Amino acid sequence: MTKFTKLTLLLMGGLLGPLTTTAQDVTQTETGSDINQPYNAFLAKYVTSENGLNLVAYDKVTDADERGLERYIESLSGIDISSYSDEQAMAYWFNLYNAKTVELILDKYPVKSIKKIGFLTGPWDNKILTVRGQKISLNNIEHDTVRELYDEPRVHFAFNCASIGCPNLKKTAWEAATLDADLTEAAKAFISSPRGVRIDKNGNITASSIFKWYKEDFGASEADVISYLVKFAENEKKTALQNAKQIEDYDYNWELNITKRIE
Repeated sequence: MTKFTKLTLLLMGGLLGPLTTTAQDVTQTETGSDINQPYNAFLAKYVTSENGLNLVAYDKVTDADERGLERYIESLSGIDISSYSDEQAMAYWFNLYNAKTVELILDKYPVKSIKKIGFLTGPWDNKILTVRGQKISLNNIEHDTVRELYDEPRVHFAFNCASIGCPNLKKTAWEAATLDADLTEAAKAFISSPRGVRIDKNGNITASSIFKWYKEDFGASEADVISYLVKFAENEKKTALQNAKQIEDYDYNWELNITKRIE
């Protein structure tokens, strides 16, 4: 079964349940850079970088821009992607997931962490999106769709959960034309950052909990995970990882990725 066929099955009655076509369905021509223009404008206005960490000025977003973000999400949600290429589909899901996560924070702001939203474990299982008439969750997108369809560990560096410990929220929309290069760059940026991998003066490794939660995506063993990290690490960190035997610890910072900390 091809990936295209699997994607169609998911959308038409599989993991995401039956979908119905609505009058608001967006045509296939309204994709890519054109449809992402309002999202790019939002990101350019409210996302800044500090020491390699992309932060969002949630507290500065105007009501008009928040409504614009909502309209962008609605426009994506009406697209029939069943004929998309792998690259188009992945870019679509990354943008929908990340934009909806930003909107979710804005809707509940002020909040110190996304884990404070929802029931006990956060909002990821809540059916907060309607894609072509079907209610789905963020976890449906990330785990039941993208991870299910694509044997591509770099997808973990594309999804952003509005937290300091997460790989960066990309400052522009994901696009099919540059997807491979952008995924590689995102992997390098995260693994090179202390959020991705830290190595102390004794050579002990602390890695992001992403590499524990989804270890099977990176390899069959911890040694495979280390080998994966080596592929994207640079300079002294690469050398240290090449000589490493194990990962001593994992951690993750759930603090909100906001430009101004909430006290």
